[in-house]
This record gives sequence, C-alpha cells and structure tokens, in this order.
Amino acid sequence: MNEIILFAACLFSFSAGLISLLFFLRFKKSFFFHVFLITLAFFLISSESFYVTEHGAITSRSFFCIFGGMLSFVFSYGMISFGLDFIQISPSSRIRMFIPVYSAAVLAFAISMIFIKAIGRPSFILNILGIWIPTTVSVLLGIVFFRRINTGIFKKEKWLIIILSAANLALSFVLHSVPFVFIISVSILIYHVFYRFYFSSPIAKTERSLSPDFIKDFSITKREQEIILALLDGKSNKELAETFFVTQKTIEAHLANIYRKVGVKNRLELFSRLKND
Repeated sequence: MNEIILFAACLFSFSAGLISLLFFLRFKKSFFFHVFLITLAFFLISSESFYVTEHGAITSRSFFCIFGGMLSFVFSYGMISFGLDFIQISPSSRIRMFIPVYSAAVLAFAISMIFIKAIGRPSFILNILGIWIPTTVSVLLGIVFFRRINTGIFKKEKWLIIILSAANLALSFVLHSVPFVFIISVSILIYHVFYRFYFSSPIAKTERSLSPDFIKDFSITKREQEIILALLDGKSNKELAETFFVTQKTIEAHLANIYRKVGVKNRLELFSRLKND
C-alpha cells in the first residue's frame, strides 16, 4: 500500500509541476512559479522515498547533503514565497528579500556539512531547516493574517491548503504516509485550479470570437481579445482581475487601451461597435 501511495505522489506531483509551469508561462505571474517550485520539491521528495522503498536506504553523506540542500533551497524559496502570496504581500516588498537569503544560507550550510563530520544526522537537520520551518511559517502567516487570505482569487483553495498543511504538520510525526497523501491532495487542488482558471478562460469556454477584420483594423492583442470576450460575458472589472490574475488597475489600463484603439468611451459603445461590425 505504501508503494502505491508513493508512486501516486510521484505521478501527481510531476503532473502538477508541469501544470504549474504552464500556468507561469501562460499568465507570467510569480505566484505560479512559486507553486512550480513547491511541486518540484514534492516530486523530489516522493521520488527519493520511492527509490528508498524499492532499493533500500541511501547511506552516502554527500548525497544527503547535496540532495537535501538543493531540495531545501527549492522548497523553502517556493513555500515561504507562496505564504506571502497567500496574504497578498506585494512582489516588490522588502520582506521578500529575506527569502533567497534564507534559502541560500540553508543550501550553503548543507554543502558545508559534507566536510564537517561532527554534525550528525544531516538529513534530519535539513528537513527541519528546509521543509518544516518554511511550512510552519507559511501556515502561521495564513492563520495570523486569515482575513487577507479570504479575499482575491482562490478563496476556497487557500483555506483547503491551510487546513491540509496544518494536518500534515500535526500528523507527519505519527503517520509516515501523511506527507505523501498531502502531496497528492495538493496536486489535485492544483488540477482543479488549472481547470477552473485556465480551461475555463473566456476564449476557451465560449464559441464567440472577434472578427479577423476587427482584430486587424484596431490592432487588438491576444490579451485584449480575451478581455473583450470576457466583457461580452458580462464580467465586471473585479471579475476580470480575478479571471486574468491581475489587479483592477491593470484591467482598467487594458480597457483604456481598447477604448482608445476602437475610438469609444465605454463598454456600451464598444458593444455597439462590435454589434455593427
């Protein structure tokens, strides 16, 4: 049974990583890159555990230090950044400068343990520094600033991740399979978000399309086409911001460009122009 859970965790985390990467390439948002880092770490953890289950324990200290250091760097950077994303801390905030410093320090410490033999149990130490501390910090941020996670996009998903993470932290020392069940659960959540906000984007879920002449005459970009189609679905500026993972100010800037190109003053005039075309 344990082998099946581990294999599922490998498969799900790998797929979730690819999906997160597609998110990042599609929407160019750092949030999705942070999710990609976390899922990459999940895949590395699951793969290493599956290998040990099938082939026996790895005893090389150098392997533990190098692998653990890289894993700790990727996971701590992604997880703490993800926690700050949850409570909507600006990407330009100074507090985010702490994250690469901490992650790099853990990596440097991991490499140093190859040569400092006096430090015992390197894998345990790196688990604490690179996995448990970042996860605890992220969960505490979500709990302390719970009002912030109840706004914006992914409201329900945010709460589910906080609850799952807290349960994972509480039960991992008791039940060995819990971390991998957590990995599978989070991967399923990522699939859900991918379907909800990627495949359900305005262009994908409607058969309507703008005429080629309209697009050519007014030099309408791909993103502007998506926004116009979303307007036709009756979305407000706030809903547009949630759909495209941007701020309302960004949506307002896009709308201003569209109105300027088409020569209209508001969405009603835009609808009239589209109807005439």
